Amino acid sequence: MTQASSRHIRFRGRSFPVLTLEPEQPIEGWFEQLDALLEQSPAFFSRKSIVIDLAKLTLERPQLTELLENLARRGIRVMGLSGVDPSWACDDLPPILAGGRATPQPPPDVGATRAKDANPGTLTPSEEAAFEDIGNALGAGGAQAVDVKASEPPAPSATPLILLEPVRSGQSIYHPDGDVTVIGSVASGAEIMAGGSVHIYGTLRGRAMAGAYGEKRARIFCRKLEAELLSVCGVYLTADEISANVQSQSIQAWLENETVKIARLD
Repeated sequence: MTQASSRHIRFRGRSFPVLTLEPEQPIEGWFEQLDALLEQSPAFFSRKSIVIDLAKLTLERPQLTELLENLARRGIRVMGLSGVDPSWACDDLPPILAGGRATPQPPPDVGATRAKDANPGTLTPSEEAAFEDIGNALGAGGAQAVDVKASEPPAPSATPLILLEPVRSGQSIYHPDGDVTVIGSVASGAEIMAGGSVHIYGTLRGRAMAGAYGEKRARIFCRKLEAELLSVCGVYLTADEISANVQSQSIQAWLENETVKIARLD
């Protein structure tokens, strides 16, 4: 006798922060810029989920494969693609995303696996047996046994995140929806990634990324600037690109005409 199992699989819809890389032509120059960033911050992409937006490129399938291989050699893990023909979806490529969701792959050729002697539109004996077992396992109330909850993504909130202690080297703080305020310093090798602005009431020696999910009005404020990297809405400055006039000063940084501007607060 087959008994219904009390164990079941839960499916839930959730949203997770990811970074989006947008390669541009010429692709060789884009990789040179990427290498320069990695030279300054080798761990910049470590432990991050990356989506590649290819809307600005016109690539053939072999070129896409080569692009992904080049990214993999740099330790960049690609969890999805956007701006790609959905018909390319296959097991050999990362999921192709449309509207933040994976594009379904074409269904397998069920005709190839169907028994040759089965009539069109009918089940083979093995399929009938499988469905019967499933029906017995689910029982009369089986529809509720599989707890499928495809909930809508949580509504964004502007709730700030306030850290009362310094951020140590190796720590990464992600706050997709609001500002991050640090009552202390951010050490070299640490990073703050905020959907809103970043406020640091100490020395910024690590990396600070404001507007990391598209908010162009976000800003970075810190009491003493010694940063490895500043980024506002995906546009970044490395330590070598930051003017000596603002080093070790209280500053604010913001995005203006696709350029990160820095001004002293004093």
